[in-house]
Amino acid sequence: MRGRPALPITVLLTIAALAGCSSAERAAHTVPTVPAPQGQPASFTTTAAGGPAPASAASPQDAVARYVAAEASGDHTTSWSLLSDDERARVGSLAAWIDEAEARLPLVSLADVTVDGSTVVTDTTLTPRLDETGFVPAHARIEWRPVRRGGGWAVAPSSTTVTALLPPDDAARVAVQTWLDGRRHGEATGEYAGNLLGQPTLVDGLAPSASLTAGTPAPLDTAPDPQVAVNAFGADAVRFVRAVPVSGAPRLVVLTAPLGDAWQVVGVQAPR
Repeated sequence: MRGRPALPITVLLTIAALAGCSSAERAAHTVPTVPAPQGQPASFTTTAAGGPAPASAASPQDAVARYVAAEASGDHTTSWSLLSDDERARVGSLAAWIDEAEARLPLVSLADVTVDGSTVVTDTTLTPRLDETGFVPAHARIEWRPVRRGGGWAVAPSSTTVTALLPPDDAARVAVQTWLDGRRHGEATGEYAGNLLGQPTLVDGLAPSASLTAGTPAPLDTAPDPQVAVNAFGADAVRFVRAVPVSGAPRLVVLTAPLGDAWQVVGVQAPR
């Protein structure tokens, strides 16, 4: 994903799979809405109980840049001060904002910032994650919609739209082929650190001479048993897990999912 073209932040992570990407491109995919923060609503105040008084930025772009820098550095007091009045009222307090930090989108840095009126569009680096608690891509395009506050601007995370950028699907095929070649020699190159899903014993004891060829990646719902990935990673696995058919002996279907900038093998199944 070079040159790339969804707490408590409510985001709409829209993944639209793009077929036929070149190896130098990233595919945009849809990630489902992340739950909104569960802080208790309260009337907005600037008292000590609510944290520091609101701060306003000079421009929409400055509001976004300051907010991202604060969240990336763990300075949640500053990011709280940059929230719009409605966002602060929704969360309830600085303490609630801090408590919910691990549930928010893990922002790292911004690049390729463009501004269209009051909308700020950024290519954003995130801290990637793939486990039973959820999935976060390494990169995303984010549309921020700061709002006016007095003579300046504040951030409204709940109106932010995030388009996750995944590695191209063909890279999933390459990753599976590399993994198969490694397993023929007793190695586990590109294998998920957790337990492999499905029927991992199908690849135990592969002969070095075994001829196995990874085919074209397909959506998870084409796998013999998509539910194993859903059980492991949640209902949203249907959006980011790929099923890669393998021809040869034995015939297989390999499940793969992105972690950071690469696809990893997460499961093995026998074909129908």
